[in-house]
Amino acid sequence: MKLLAKYWWIILLLFIALYPPTLGGMSPYRAGVLIFVGIYVILAVSLDLLMGYTGQISVGHAAFFAIGAYVSGILTVKCGVSPLLAMLAGMGLSAAVAWAMGRPVLALKEYYLAMATLALNEIIVTLIIGLQWLTGGASGLRDVPSFSIIGFSFDNQIHYYYLVWAIVALVVASSIVVARSSFGRTLIAIHSDETAAKTFGIDCAAYKVRVYVLSAIFASIAGSLFAHHMGFLAPDDFSVFTSINILVMLYLGGIGTIYGPALGAVFLKLLPEVTLQFQDYEMLMNGVILIIILVFVPKGLFGIVTGIKNRFVTRGAG
Repeated sequence: MKLLAKYWWIILLLFIALYPPTLGGMSPYRAGVLIFVGIYVILAVSLDLLMGYTGQISVGHAAFFAIGAYVSGILTVKCGVSPLLAMLAGMGLSAAVAWAMGRPVLALKEYYLAMATLALNEIIVTLIIGLQWLTGGASGLRDVPSFSIIGFSFDNQIHYYYLVWAIVALVVASSIVVARSSFGRTLIAIHSDETAAKTFGIDCAAYKVRVYVLSAIFASIAGSLFAHHMGFLAPDDFSVFTSINILVMLYLGGIGTIYGPALGAVFLKLLPEVTLQFQDYEMLMNGVILIIILVFVPKGLFGIVTGIKNRFVTRGAG
């Protein structure tokens, strides 16, 4: 039991790798659902670095999701750029926007910060709609090609599933490394007491901008993966409601844990597959679930899983 608790992540990776050829047979529909799950895991984990570890509220994370998606879409559709280079360009633009906006926006606190990030999301969506000649406007951007690397096209859903979850593993692993590094410990110090951190000589503004840039880059990667999976982009996919859904994933799973937001994303994206008859009430159900979790399980789903694991370990030791 101790070995199971210690190496659960290896079991999880093996399950992700072996699920298609063994348990599922993996229909294209099922593969598509799990691709969406992976994309939202990246979004939730990236926002957790900013909110869970640094304590900076963001209600506009979908803005960087949109930048990554549209840069990939525009460059591949209208300029013939390879998807990999387009993804890198989206990451660069997202980083530049986050860096430019970071200092003035992250200088704000609490509700003012939330409103500023929400405004950024609305600005990006408004630009997407307004620049119709470039983005397709409200009608959307069509014919985004499948992702490809050195001539190999991931037009098969199973192949794309493996690509997306390989990137998910890299993003989660990178986030854990960041969280456990001296940089991550500094972020936690800023979150705990920014004034005290400043007295110890920490440049809080610089650290907050850096983590904002990092979270924007990860969100941009998710956007690129989304664009090449869907083949079609519309402004509604990146609205404030998308940002709110990512926030729900954080609190549902357990904010400030990396694993928790990933678990919240998996739960929230798979839930509609179980409750298809209630799909018209998805937002209502998400809200009710979030209230229940915040009131009765403030540590989220990951807190429940950790509690169960600790009980088993304790019993095994006894």
